[in-house]
Amino acid sequence: MTRQTRQTRRTFLATAGAVGFAGCSSIAGKAPLPTDENQRKTRQGGASSVPVPHDFETLDEWQAVPRQGTLSKATDDPYQGSQCARVTGSDETKEGHIVRSLSGADLRGTNLSVAVKVTSHDFAKIAVQLHAPDGRNVLRLKRTLVGPKDRWVRLNLGVTAATGSPDLASVSDLRIVGRPVDTNASAPIEFLVDDLRTVSRPKTGAVMFTFDDSHTTHYRAFELMQKYDFAGVEAVIPESIGHDDRLTEDQLSEMADGGWDISAHPDVQARYFPDYSPEEQEDLLKGTQEYLQSRGFEDGARHLLVPKNEVGPNTFDLARKYYDTVFSFGASPNAMPFENEDAIVSRVNGKNLDVTKRYVDNAAEYGQLVVPLFHEVGTDGEISEADFESLLQYVEKQDVNVITASQLIDG
Repeated sequence: MTRQTRQTRRTFLATAGAVGFAGCSSIAGKAPLPTDENQRKTRQGGASSVPVPHDFETLDEWQAVPRQGTLSKATDDPYQGSQCARVTGSDETKEGHIVRSLSGADLRGTNLSVAVKVTSHDFAKIAVQLHAPDGRNVLRLKRTLVGPKDRWVRLNLGVTAATGSPDLASVSDLRIVGRPVDTNASAPIEFLVDDLRTVSRPKTGAVMFTFDDSHTTHYRAFELMQKYDFAGVEAVIPESIGHDDRLTEDQLSEMADGGWDISAHPDVQARYFPDYSPEEQEDLLKGTQEYLQSRGFEDGARHLLVPKNEVGPNTFDLARKYYDTVFSFGASPNAMPFENEDAIVSRVNGKNLDVTKRYVDNAAEYGQLVVPLFHEVGTDGEISEADFESLLQYVEKQDVNVITASQLIDG
């Protein structure tokens, strides 16, 4: 990837760098909120004492955490219905926290998603914290949003960390937390929240291997993954194909024949997607997709892996117009079944082997999807071939399926 030279809001980016569900699709529909007690029951152990999903048509059950900002209703642009929640961070901490009592709800077998719109910062961190049963035992589901600002995005929240020994059979509080990615930010976070959903998670988690920039070393990754009967997702820069140190069309075809998705990674060169005009962004998105389709990679052409990970408002709107899925850096696993409407699939940096293995563990334990991203394989500064194969061996031993982007949406 081209060396990055721009600063401030770019600094973070420089460092960030088929599912076997017995016939059940891996994409969840837009399920209504529960309307009776039977629908409020969790899948592994009785009824929740409160209906966890929430439409934010009333904020009576929510409170701002003291000294962590304020909570108010917003009616100008709700995700659904007539209103949503506005969370404004504290001037001191820049963070905004809201909390709702769940009175010992049983969330075993349950995954969460929520709609969020950040209005104050280009980059933000949003998290759900489950106190189970108290503040000494907390499950954290944190997501990094590298845009889009001022657009509703559905976050399929994956587990990133735990404190103590959380017991999801007894969740006392659910907290929604937001802060700027930049810890030196002068302005507090402001974000909107709406449409909190629960889904019954699958028994088996999933891993999706993704590779950016068409490097020739990806063919070696393909050969290694074949030994384990794994397929991946290749993010193609059309202009690079056939050049030195890049894949050829014959290699891409062989990878596609091996079950891989050959997908879109437009050539933004030394810039970022939002630096281009909407018209230029649309040309990049369409041109890359048309290249893939013309070479017979129709399945993979449905998926966009955002170059350099920054998603501007126009980028997001246009991407949803042309592509079935949008992938970008999110530093977390994804809840499954994946609710695709208005969502971005979160990827993690695969070269950090310990973190990636921990997220594979979380995917297995909580029925979630982790999507490691790689640039070069077997080169200095990236993941070595030995480490990459050790990750393949680790994944093979876990209770996870290895899937492609097409298998995610096709089931």
